[in-house]
Amino acid sequence: MSGKPEDVLETTPTTEKPKKSQPSRKGKKAWRKNVDVEELESGLESLRSEERVRGTIDDLPEEEHFTIDLGGDEKVKDMIRSTSKPLRVDQILAQRSAVPALGGRHVHNLSEPVYGELSKHQEKKVNQLAKRKLKEAPKPKTKKKAKVSYDMWNDEEETDKITMDNNDYLEPTKPSKVKAPVTMARIPKVMQHKPAVTVPHAGASYNPTEEDHKALLKKAADVEIAKYKEEKKLDQILSYRKELEELPHELQHLEDGNEEEEDKTSDTEEDIVENKKKKKVERKTTSQRHKEARTKAAQRVYDLKQQEKKVRQEIERLEITQKELEERTKLIDKLAKNRVETKERKEREGMNRIGQFHVQDMSMEVQLEDELSETLRQLKPEGSIFKDRFVSLQQRNIIEPRSPFKTPKRKYALKVYERRSYKTFDATERKKAQYKQIMQKKK
Repeated sequence: MSGKPEDVLETTPTTEKPKKSQPSRKGKKAWRKNVDVEELESGLESLRSEERVRGTIDDLPEEEHFTIDLGGDEKVKDMIRSTSKPLRVDQILAQRSAVPALGGRHVHNLSEPVYGELSKHQEKKVNQLAKRKLKEAPKPKTKKKAKVSYDMWNDEEETDKITMDNNDYLEPTKPSKVKAPVTMARIPKVMQHKPAVTVPHAGASYNPTEEDHKALLKKAADVEIAKYKEEKKLDQILSYRKELEELPHELQHLEDGNEEEEDKTSDTEEDIVENKKKKKVERKTTSQRHKEARTKAAQRVYDLKQQEKKVRQEIERLEITQKELEERTKLIDKLAKNRVETKERKEREGMNRIGQFHVQDMSMEVQLEDELSETLRQLKPEGSIFKDRFVSLQQRNIIEPRSPFKTPKRKYALKVYERRSYKTFDATERKKAQYKQIMQKKK
C-alpha cells in the first residue's frame, strides 16, 4: 500500500463504462462538455474544403460572393404549411355556409386629393380649424376708458352704451335678444298656391240664379246627410243587439255544466277500474318492428326525393324570379315618385297638420228660397268675417289650430260662512259714532 500511485493503477483492471444516451447537463461545465458540435464541425470542414479548392472569398470575383437560393428549405416549407392551417372554428363555419360573415362599421375612405385641391370633407375640417383659431386669437389691447358712475335704480335712461359695456356688475341687467325660431323665416307653400280670400259659391249671392241656388242647396244637403249617416252608424254600434236576448242565461249554462261534470266523473271512475285490470302491456313482435323500420326508411327516401324536386323547381324558376324583381323595383320607384308628388300636393293645399288639433271646416252658409231677400236693404248678414279670416290663416299653415279651452267645473259648491265681525258690524259702528260724539262734547 505504501507504493506509488502509478503501480496501483497498473494493478487495477481497465473497465470502460458505457456512455449514457443523454449525458447530464447539470452546470455550465457539463453543458460545454456534453454539447453536440458535430453539425458545426461538418460545416467548418466543408468551408475549409471549398477554400482549398477555390481559395478564399477575397480571391473570388464579386458576382460569385453570394448565391440566390431559388429552391428554399423543405423544413421551412413544412413549418409554414403547419402554421398556415386554418383554425377549426373557421373550418366548421365554412362547412355550414358559403356566405361571408358581416363586416364591421363602414368607414368613409377619403379620396386622395389632387395637388392644390381638397375634398369636401377636408375643406370642412380646415374651415372649422380656421374659425376656432380666429375665436381663440387674442383681442388687440385698447386704452382704458375713464370709469363712469351709473345709478341702477334710476328710472330715466340717461346713461350711454359705453357705461353698460364697461361695467361688469350690470351684465345681468342687459336686455338679451330673443332668438327667433327657424320656422319664422320659412314661407309655407300654401301661401304661394292658395288664395287668402276664397271666392264663395255663386248660389250664396243675394240674388242668385235658380240653378246656382239649387246646386248650393244640394251641396249643403250632402254634408248634412253624411253627418246623419255617421251618427246613425255610431248608434247602431253602441246599441243593444236583439240577438243577445235569444242566447241562454248564464245561470242555466252553469247548471248544465255541473250536471255534465258529474256524469264525466262517474265515467272516469269506471275507466280507472277497467284500466287496472289491463296491467299487462302487449310487446311488439320482430315482424312488426321490421315493418316499422321499413316504413321509416321509405318515408326518408320519399322526403329526400321531395326535397330534390323542390330544388329543381327553384332552379327552373330563377328566370321568373329575376323578372319579378325587376318589376318590383319599378313599382317601388313609381311609389316613391307618387309619395313625393302627394307630399308636394298636400303642402300646396295646406293639408299638413301643425300642432295637436285639426283645422275645423267652416259651416255652410245657405239661405232657403223663403229667406232670400229681394233688395240689398232687406239682406240679412250671415257668418263672421273674423272667423273666416281666422280659419283661412289656419288652413294656410300660418298659425296653429287650437280648440276652445273649457274651465273645469267644481265638483262641490263652495260653502259660505259669516264671521262674527261681519255679523256685529252695525253694532260696532254705532258704538264708534257714540264715542266720537261724547269726545266732541267734552272738548
